[in-house]
Amino acid sequence: MTEPPKICLTLTAETIGENIRLAKKYADYVNLYELRADTLAEYTLDEIHDFPSQVPHPSILTVRKVEDGGKYNGDGQERLKILRLLDTFDYVDLEYDYRCEELKALAQKSGTTIIRSMHDFQGGSADIILKADDFALDAQEIPKIAFMPRSLKEITELFKIAKTLPRRKRILLAMGPFGAATRILAQRLGSYLTFTSPEELLQNTAQIGHIDPIALRKTYKIDKITEKTAITGVTGWPLKVTSSPEVHRAFYSRDNLDAVLVPMPAENIEDAIELAEVLGAKGLAVTIPHKEKLIPLLDKADNSVKSIGAANTVIWRDGQKLGTNTDAEGFTQAVTRFLGVDSLQGMRVAIVGAGGAAKAIVYAVFKQNAIGAVFARNLEKAAEVAEQYGFEAHTLDQLTPSWSPDLIVQCTSVGHGSVNPNDDPIPHYIFNGTEAVYDLVYNPPETPIMKRAKKAGCKVQSGMTMLIAQAELQHKEFFTN
Repeated sequence: MTEPPKICLTLTAETIGENIRLAKKYADYVNLYELRADTLAEYTLDEIHDFPSQVPHPSILTVRKVEDGGKYNGDGQERLKILRLLDTFDYVDLEYDYRCEELKALAQKSGTTIIRSMHDFQGGSADIILKADDFALDAQEIPKIAFMPRSLKEITELFKIAKTLPRRKRILLAMGPFGAATRILAQRLGSYLTFTSPEELLQNTAQIGHIDPIALRKTYKIDKITEKTAITGVTGWPLKVTSSPEVHRAFYSRDNLDAVLVPMPAENIEDAIELAEVLGAKGLAVTIPHKEKLIPLLDKADNSVKSIGAANTVIWRDGQKLGTNTDAEGFTQAVTRFLGVDSLQGMRVAIVGAGGAAKAIVYAVFKQNAIGAVFARNLEKAAEVAEQYGFEAHTLDQLTPSWSPDLIVQCTSVGHGSVNPNDDPIPHYIFNGTEAVYDLVYNPPETPIMKRAKKAGCKVQSGMTMLIAQAELQHKEFFTN
């Protein structure tokens, strides 16, 4: 069985003192440090040399040049002075084309392992990893390839190719938004280690897609992943923020399951399906904008999908892709608890939006025997969603207090990840305080529309309760044999 990857904390603070503080703070979550000397604004050579003795785990010395994605832009001789300090470090990172006999000899004498690295930020293909082993000058060196994929399809290729490589210590990873699976499933790649950054320094590694060490250990249980771990995923685009991994992790812990849910951001739903299949995934949670585009790719769709016209869940069972939609039932459970009622029967419900999420809400409202109306920027799309249920269809500007809604359900992505008061889907609407507002957006916990409605005296709720309810339904589907 492949050993779990080492978790390496990349330290990019401007001073040695701050890097030491962070190394100690996260010591329980990692087992290796990378001191990025190229990011230091203040240092002495003695401070760098003594760093390994000040921290509780082994360390890598890295002086990354600008052209390789680092910050070092000084002359070669000054960089060589820093790299000569490698004798107190357990590892040193040297570029694959930087062949310095002096450093090689010094590393051999001190017992420091050389990592031969290549960083491709130009959108390289996954087959670049076939070159990795050629970089190492001997069996003791560890080859490393980090590349910037152009799509999730290249992540799929990376996992395929990695299965064909002979066993040896090597580091393989993909950077950027598509690369999360390679960091979380480093064990499946046979990667010797995976890199992470302290939460305080994540902005320094945002471009390359580091995940913080607490999430790696607690949410993804990276040190527990084996060949037997069940894989599930969540896909959407751009999927910059998702709480699905934490929500599903709670279910896995509760039910004592060896499983992990992995973010698989994809511009095309086909790419996410392919990666999930290569990884042998049990299921995939699907969010904006793929819920409708998913349907033609399914082998079977249940009644919820056929009625709603959108799917948010794929389950692989008996060699087939089965589709369902847990949004409607999840919403019904969440909103009735929010309102403290057994059903929405007789209520006047205004649905804002006409996308895949709105379709599920309209279906749920109809099934609850409520009086519904769809309000969207595009009247034709609103009508397409509303009329099959006998609901009214209007443009957004027609949603006014005169329609007398008991409940407004916000189904668009407006307000997601924003505290800007202008990110409000119905800025013209004047709340009178009697309406309840349920916003499917769950990040931030209080969206701009919720904040405005709450100030007017309305009862408000974010979509987190729906996310949890529908995710539990997905969880049951994933793990039903």
